[in-house]
Amino acid sequence: MILKSNFDEIDFNELYKVQRARSSFGAKTKIDWDAKAAKFNDGILQSDYIKEFLSRVDFTGVRSVLDFACGPGGLSCLAAQRVQRVVACDFSQQMLKFVRENAADLGLTNVTTLQRSFDDDWSDIEPADVVFASRCLEVSDIRATLARLISKANRALYLTFKVGGTFVDSELLDVIERDVAPRPDFIYVINILVQMGYHPEISYINSCCRESVQSAEELIKKVEWGLHDTLNDAEKARLEWYFKRGGKTHKNVMNWAFMKVNTI
Repeated sequence: MILKSNFDEIDFNELYKVQRARSSFGAKTKIDWDAKAAKFNDGILQSDYIKEFLSRVDFTGVRSVLDFACGPGGLSCLAAQRVQRVVACDFSQQMLKFVRENAADLGLTNVTTLQRSFDDDWSDIEPADVVFASRCLEVSDIRATLARLISKANRALYLTFKVGGTFVDSELLDVIERDVAPRPDFIYVINILVQMGYHPEISYINSCCRESVQSAEELIKKVEWGLHDTLNDAEKARLEWYFKRGGKTHKNVMNWAFMKVNTI
């Protein structure tokens, strides 16, 4: 008999919950995502990230896809060109509106939308050959959510999770002189999956772009969105100073751990 190692004594799901509670970043609501839907939809079908994600999916023999927390439907619509059926789920009505519009623009008739959150009843959602969970797993209980997603995947679950625990550029955090406690990042997810008995295949999607803002107010709103918190007057003044000194453009680097979890 092989005895358990000290690794098995670590409850990574509990560590995830503790770090999430410590995190300086607030959770976003349906209202938040409804308000951001149009911006997120802009150029979604030409997104390099979407293309890179789909290039890593094995579509051999795949007839159906469940895209959970689908946003405006970049993955759903482009995957629908390769399979018979796609179900796109999101808790934001505005996001689902853009899914339907994007599907119609591409002449697709095989994309169905469902308004669901990670906490809702999924009993009416049929399993699919593959399940997508892209850039969306900011949930209270990651192990339980992974188990629910895997239960809907006949062949594989494909997910991405942030490398590093912040969505605000470190340069901007330095400008406002704010220390933040990070979100739990991908390393928690990998270890939880291993403890669940899976051996995820892992690669990385690195996206880097230069983002421009047209005003100090736009920059302030961008940072507040990333933090999901209101900046105080001193922090706003520092960003205004940064903008006036030429901080209109900055590099935005997002690194994502891409994981394939085989379920057969």
